[in-house]
Amino acid sequence: MNITLSPEAAQHLKSDLAGRVLRISFTTGCGGSGYRLASADSPGDGDEVVQIDGTRIALDNMAASRLDGAVINWDAEEDGYLLDHPDAVTAVWCG
Repeated sequence: MNITLSPEAAQHLKSDLAGRVLRISFTTGCGGSGYRLASADSPGDGDEVVQIDGTRIALDNMAASRLDGAVINWDAEEDGYLLDHPDAVTAVWCG
Protein backbone atom coordinates (compact mmCIF):
# COMPACT_ATOMS: atom_id res chain seq x y z
CA MET A 1 0.00 0.00 0.00
CA ASN A 2 1.54 3.25 -1.15
CA ILE A 3 -0.15 6.25 0.51
CA THR A 4 1.71 9.45 1.24
CA LEU A 5 1.08 12.41 3.51
CA SER A 6 1.91 15.97 2.58
CA PRO A 7 4.20 17.58 5.18
CA GLU A 8 1.30 19.76 6.37
CA ALA A 9 -1.04 16.76 6.71
CA ALA A 10 1.60 14.80 8.63
CA GLN A 11 2.07 17.69 11.05
CA HIS A 12 -1.67 18.18 11.66
CA LEU A 13 -2.38 14.46 11.97
CA LYS A 14 0.20 14.05 14.73
CA SER A 15 -1.61 16.60 16.89
CA ASP A 16 -5.18 15.77 15.75
CA LEU A 17 -4.87 12.03 16.33
CA ALA A 18 -2.89 12.15 19.59
CA GLY A 19 -2.03 8.45 19.42
CA ARG A 20 -5.22 7.36 17.71
CA VAL A 21 -5.58 5.88 14.20
CA LEU A 22 -6.63 7.61 10.98
CA ARG A 23 -9.26 5.29 9.50
CA ILE A 24 -10.16 5.48 5.81
CA SER A 25 -13.32 3.68 4.77
CA PHE A 26 -15.30 3.42 1.56
CA THR A 27 -18.81 4.89 1.78
CA THR A 28 -21.84 4.98 -0.46
CA GLY A 29 -24.89 7.18 -0.40
CA CYS A 30 -27.77 8.36 -2.52
CA GLY A 31 -25.55 10.76 -4.45
CA GLY A 32 -22.49 8.61 -5.05
CA SER A 33 -19.57 7.02 -3.32
CA GLY A 34 -16.38 8.20 -1.73
CA TYR A 35 -14.08 7.78 1.24
CA ARG A 36 -14.47 8.82 4.84
CA LEU A 37 -11.45 9.89 6.87
CA ALA A 38 -11.97 9.75 10.63
CA SER A 39 -10.00 9.25 13.81
CA ALA A 40 -10.56 5.97 15.63
CA ASP A 41 -9.33 4.37 18.84
CA SER A 42 -8.25 1.28 16.92
CA PRO A 43 -8.44 -0.26 13.44
CA GLY A 44 -11.64 -2.02 12.40
CA ASP A 45 -11.83 -5.78 11.97
CA GLY A 46 -10.03 -6.73 8.75
CA ASP A 47 -8.45 -3.30 8.23
CA GLU A 48 -5.05 -3.07 6.58
CA VAL A 49 -2.81 -0.92 8.79
CA VAL A 50 0.17 1.07 7.53
CA GLN A 51 2.52 3.42 9.36
CA ILE A 52 3.37 6.61 7.46
CA ASP A 53 5.46 9.45 8.88
CA GLY A 54 4.62 8.35 12.43
CA THR A 55 0.87 8.10 11.74
CA ARG A 56 -1.03 4.80 11.82
CA ILE A 57 -3.52 4.59 8.98
CA ALA A 58 -6.18 1.86 8.87
CA LEU A 59 -7.96 1.14 5.58
CA ASP A 60 -11.05 -1.00 5.19
CA ASN A 61 -10.93 -3.70 2.48
CA MET A 62 -12.37 -1.49 -0.28
CA ALA A 63 -10.13 1.48 0.49
CA ALA A 64 -7.06 -0.73 0.70
CA SER A 65 -7.81 -2.27 -2.67
CA ARG A 66 -8.39 1.04 -4.46
CA LEU A 67 -6.25 3.80 -2.93
CA ASP A 68 -2.71 2.78 -3.85
CA GLY A 69 -0.85 5.99 -4.74
CA ALA A 70 -3.21 8.30 -2.83
CA VAL A 71 -1.94 11.48 -1.18
CA ILE A 72 -3.50 12.96 1.95
CA ASN A 73 -3.21 16.75 1.98
CA TRP A 74 -4.09 19.42 4.52
CA ASP A 75 -6.35 22.22 3.28
CA ALA A 76 -5.86 25.27 5.50
CA GLU A 77 -8.80 27.13 3.94
CA GLU A 78 -11.19 24.27 4.74
CA ASP A 79 -9.37 23.37 7.98
CA GLY A 80 -9.44 19.73 6.96
CA TYR A 81 -7.90 16.85 5.06
CA LEU A 82 -8.25 16.07 1.37
CA LEU A 83 -7.68 12.70 -0.25
CA ASP A 84 -6.03 13.14 -3.65
CA HIS A 85 -6.59 10.09 -5.85
CA PRO A 86 -8.54 9.51 -9.08
CA ASP A 87 -10.79 6.99 -7.30
CA ALA A 88 -11.54 9.31 -4.36
CA VAL A 89 -14.89 10.74 -5.45
CA THR A 90 -16.59 12.92 -2.86
CA ALA A 91 -19.87 11.50 -1.58
CA VAL A 92 -22.91 13.73 -1.78
CA TRP A 93 -24.70 14.53 1.48
CA CYS A 94 -28.30 13.30 1.56
CA GLY A 95 -29.87 15.75 4.01
